[in-house]
Amino acid sequence: MISSESEYKEAVARAAEARRRTTERRARLKEAGLADDEIKRVLEPAESFHLQLEEEVAEYERVKRR
Repeated sequence: MISSESEYKEAVARAAEARRRTTERRARLKEAGLADDEIKRVLEPAESFHLQLEEEVAEYERVKRR
């Protein structure tokens, strides 16, 4: 759970970096000839972490607006 502005900024940066890494990794796996279902299976843990981080950022933004 994000509880401060500095944690929020760090989480936003980490989310952007995770998004970039996932996109690059997806492209490399595609170039290596993996099928879409194989790519999904490989990237699922990283994407799950990324989604959780984005949900925490969104929740902090909602709380901050109130």
